[in-house]
Amino acid sequence: MNNEQNEKVREFVEYILNLTPNEVGIIAAALGIILSQPLSAMQQNTIGNFFELLGQIILTISAQGQYVNATKDSNYSPQVVNNVLPTKKRQ
Repeated sequence: MNNEQNEKVREFVEYILNLTPNEVGIIAAALGIILSQPLSAMQQNTIGNFFELLGQIILTISAQGQYVNATKDSNYSPQVVNNVLPTKKRQ
């Protein structure tokens, strides 16, 4: 994307982030209804799954960023690997 496109995306994201929760819900509902009208059920499923995946990726990136920042900003030192993976028995 070029600088102009990046700026438009940034402006759109800022606009969405400054809406109230009710405004976000109303806009999302309206867009969902408007976008689904000309589509078949199969197309609606495909587009819906695409947006679900997009949301999941954004949430995953956010969660990982929060985790990294939390562990970097404190003395938190988790032993996740030791808790998840079984250890070999010593003989």
